[in-house]
Amino acid sequence: MIDETSAIDEQRLIIPGLAGLYRRLAPLAYAFTRVVFAVVIIPSGYEKVFQGGVQRIAAGNVLKVGVEPPLVWAWAVGSLEFFGVILLALGLFTRPVAFALAIQMAVITFRIQFENGFFWTTRGYEFALLLTLACVAYVIGGGGRYSLDRKIGREF
Repeated sequence: MIDETSAIDEQRLIIPGLAGLYRRLAPLAYAFTRVVFAVVIIPSGYEKVFQGGVQRIAAGNVLKVGVEPPLVWAWAVGSLEFFGVILLALGLFTRPVAFALAIQMAVITFRIQFENGFFWTTRGYEFALLLTLACVAYVIGGGGRYSLDRKIGREF
């Protein structure tokens, strides 16, 4: 694994004076992306779990995908988008949560939004594909340096 702090070549930087800042912040970048991912997804999960969205997606997208029973799967989706994403942000059980999210996002990408084309402006799969690939990266990379997985010394 490459040490993020030594990977900054001051000679190649347009503004070499930023090298120290980059060295200090680089180790936090991976944890930052997990938190940003959570900030983007948690509102959707919250709406599903606590504001009746589970019934809406059970009657809509879950039925469209064709899994049974739709209400159980809708609760699984909502719970993963709320509770699972909190775990991802904390870096706890990172790989299994990211794997489950990658599957969910891939289903959204290819079974729900693919027919609308690529661009998110037409309800296409652009954004869902980005989230799918981010989850795949978390499966590969695990929790990273700043994660509860690392803190407890156990990762999947």
